Amino acid sequence: MSAHRSPAVARLRRARWMMTAMVAVITLTSVLVLGFVASGIDARARATAADRQVEAVAGGLARAIQHDDKRALDLSTVIDDQLAKGSTGVVVMVHKAGEPWKQAHTYQRSLMPDDNQLSTFATQTDDHSDGVLYASDLYSATDITGRPVRIAGTPVYWQDWDNVVVILAGSEAMANPGAHRNLVWELIIGGGLLVVLSTTAAFFLSGRSLRHAVRMLDEHEQFLGDAAHELRTPLTTLKLLTESRPKPEEVQQTLAEARRLADRMARLVTGLLARARMQSGIAEPERTMLRLDQLAEAVADEAADPRITVTVHPSVVVGDPQLLSLAIRNMLENGLTHGAVNRAAPVEVHVAEGRVSIRDHGPGVDPVMSASPFNRGAAGRSGRNGIGLALVAWVAEAHGGNASIEPAAGGGTIATLWLPPADITAGASAPARG
Repeated sequence: MSAHRSPAVARLRRARWMMTAMVAVITLTSVLVLGFVASGIDARARATAADRQVEAVAGGLARAIQHDDKRALDLSTVIDDQLAKGSTGVVVMVHKAGEPWKQAHTYQRSLMPDDNQLSTFATQTDDHSDGVLYASDLYSATDITGRPVRIAGTPVYWQDWDNVVVILAGSEAMANPGAHRNLVWELIIGGGLLVVLSTTAAFFLSGRSLRHAVRMLDEHEQFLGDAAHELRTPLTTLKLLTESRPKPEEVQQTLAEARRLADRMARLVTGLLARARMQSGIAEPERTMLRLDQLAEAVADEAADPRITVTVHPSVVVGDPQLLSLAIRNMLENGLTHGAVNRAAPVEVHVAEGRVSIRDHGPGVDPVMSASPFNRGAAGRSGRNGIGLALVAWVAEAHGGNASIEPAAGGGTIATLWLPPADITAGASAPARG
């Protein structure tokens, strides 16, 4: 089953959507809270400014109003005052004991409440002042069009006149409400864009994390699949050996075969683990200056197959001895396996100038595999290929080199592993041995 359709990936994708949704909810909540706070602060500031404006108008006009010698209210100073010519509504209420309130002067009447409400505010202002001159009161109301307004009332008294005058000044409950509405829309649009951008960023960032996790799952699945495929045959053979009940004279041969299978499985697991660790970035290949010719000879000696012949020239490279041994061993096992059609034919190992070439005398390169012989799982004449050659190509790439398989003149194949030579090289060639 592909890792892309595995339950683990499905859980990762659900986690991605959940994380994106959580980011969206958190961002939306933060934007709403900040929006309400900012809007509330602006609204309170504008309401305070409106209160100060009506108080300034009412108080200023109250100090300007006066009466003449004939006990008549002189409104000329009020009418000509700049405070009574602005955007604030003004009503001058006059009251004589035993009589109802009268409106002596009005300006911007549409900003003020109805007549009954004005009389009520004038009465309250007079009652609350307790005879204190210019003591202002603030009231909330709605004007005659239904808009909320703030009203300031300031009383005026005279010792030589029993009339009471109350200056009522009114304006919208919020100074410059259009600017406040613009601020609210800006907060809504800006907050919405912020939520969209943060959610989109969270979605794409979680997608990048998901791709990395899926790649890790793919590598995990590949590791398990490779291990299962490569270990199946030696494990089955080992099981058959242990169940065969060999004769006394065959015990040593059986034990030797079991050891060979165990060594092969250990090498496979070592190679798979090394590749998995390095592909995931947990480990890096060791960089050691070594003699490639001596390493190839040691691997050939371990194989202990009489068909192997080795010709080496001193060659110094920089690399990981364990990984290079694994690659050479896999190439050698591939040559021994495919050269087995002719038991008398040698498997020739040649080392020179950072290059290890192994030639067999088998049936040659299968045309089906010739385009991609190093691909994991490539299929040829003998069925599905294992990961041995794929590991060879990976080791070569990890060392900055390359690997190739090509037909040999006269039949068979030549598998080659090439590594960049080190700066220091050795001299004369060593003699061939069989």
